[in-house]
Amino acid sequence: MKQIIPIQARLFPKTEEKEVLDNLMRKWNSCKRYAYNRLLEGKARKELKKELQSLFGLNSRYADDAILEANEILHSIKELGENPRKVIFGGKALFFKLKSKHLSS
Repeated sequence: MKQIIPIQARLFPKTEEKEVLDNLMRKWNSCKRYAYNRLLEGKARKELKKELQSLFGLNSRYADDAILEANEILHSIKELGENPRKVIFGGKALFFKLKSKHLSS
């Protein structure tokens, strides 16, 4: 299995670059959530990869990494014995809003 090694870096993008970067991250995170839900449905990785590339307009590497991360999340949740349908994609603020019932799940 492919291993992801996170690297922290600080970017100083220009205004137009920041917009492009924000859009890319928004697409990639949507792609990861979509991949997670398709993996729950039992879709195969190879089939899903092609679907993600065309649906989100991402290259093969981004689509494959989104599937890999979604699969790791699914595996972790199952290992913990939790319900895989109740995963929150987002930050701590969203989690606490859901927890305090400001958002519906």
